[in-house]
Amino acid sequence: MKYHYRNPWARPEQDQFYHTDTEPFEHAGCQIFHVLKDQWDVVSAGKCIAQRAGKLGAMLCAESVTAFLLPTHEDVRTSMLAKHGHL
Repeated sequence: MKYHYRNPWARPEQDQFYHTDTEPFEHAGCQIFHVLKDQWDVVSAGKCIAQRAGKLGAMLCAESVTAFLLPTHEDVRTSMLAKHGHL
């Protein structure tokens, strides 16, 4: 596997990282990985901060946290609710 990034939702007994060979693209300071047919992972500073069912949704998540130095999945949640009224 070429890329590894932290899974913030993993339980202690689970692998703490996602692993993929998928090449990401950069958007709004984040890496976006198309990992499954309907799953796009948004990664910042080596940590997954969002998982979305579409490319546009993943890009909106990345755009929602551009003001944060090290955004987390909680920052995505708060920002998406404030900017778009939804997660």
